[in-house]
Amino acid sequence: MGRYSSAKAYGDNTAQMRSISYEQASGSAKDKPGSVTAEKVHNPYGSTAGAGSGEFHVYRHARAREAERWKQINEEEKEKMLDKEYQEKLAKNTTEEEQKTERRRRKRQRAKEAKLKKKKFEDIRGKLKWRRRKGKG
Repeated sequence: MGRYSSAKAYGDNTAQMRSISYEQASGSAKDKPGSVTAEKVHNPYGSTAGAGSGEFHVYRHARAREAERWKQINEEEKEKMLDKEYQEKLAKNTTEEEQKTERRRRKRQRAKEAKLKKKKFEDIRGKLKWRRRKGKG
């Protein structure tokens, strides 16, 4: 272990110091191996006290980029939701169709068995009539 137990770093959104653990700074932390990654500042502004004539345009463009990012996030979420609903509906329809098909299959099988049973009965009945006519029954 080093001489100090923590490291100090400035955060991008505040002027205050931010404290991180020695393990994180040295890269020996179990959850995140490697060095500390700095937060990237996408739109740094100048350090002057007043806003110049171009600051509004920078702000307007930054606001437009953020609005576009949120619009894309919302569209992706909506698309995922619609896809999930479609998959659920598709699964429901598939199971219903499988159940209907099974019922129809059973009905056809019962009709087929009834037809065979009727034919057997008629065959037996026909043989009995034939034997009676011949005088053997």
